[in-house]
Amino acid sequence: MARTDVDEKPLTEARLASPMVKCDVCGRHYNQRYLTSHKRLSHNAKTDPSVSVDDSRAVEMILALYKKISAKARTDLRHRLSDAEDEA
Repeated sequence: MARTDVDEKPLTEARLASPMVKCDVCGRHYNQRYLTSHKRLSHNAKTDPSVSVDDSRAVEMILALYKKISAKARTDLRHRLSDAEDEA
């Protein structure tokens, strides 16, 4: 007779792998038990600057930096942004 765990399921059933889930950042599929670690290690904005940040957070960060630069630098930045928008 097979040993059972607390839920009275045979241990072979209790040890089944966690379901596969999709990472909402990169879209790849991972084991649900590993997803949190994957996000922390692969999509941590502090270690990987190429990670896309939530738009509202990015806009707030840009505005905070914009307020810190001089009037001449702001004018230059607006021209550069306009040129970049025209290229896109």
